[in-house]
Amino acid sequence: MAHGIPLVLVVGCILFARPADAQIKTFPELQGRTPAPLPPPPQPPIINGPGRQAPPPGVAKTTPPKAHGDRVTRCMHQGAVNGLHGGRLSSYVRRCGNSG
Repeated sequence: MAHGIPLVLVVGCILFARPADAQIKTFPELQGRTPAPLPPPPQPPIINGPGRQAPPPGVAKTTPPKAHGDRVTRCMHQGAVNGLHGGRLSSYVRRCGNSG
């Protein structure tokens, strides 16, 4: 008989148990509710300082040298950078300097 009472209590609790009232009540105004979208960010201020007036940074465009001496100097530099020396550099500079 001592084993029968706890069994009756367990079965009774299972059969007559109800969920709490807070779990049953529904609030239709809160169901499927999404938050309002955020407003768009403010536009950045327009700055007309010297940074806006200057050309964008980057590689400076150079014009090809006009004078014969400038062309020869450029050709000597290019030949030396590319590994020419001695007679080969001299003939390259002569050919390059006179071509322009």
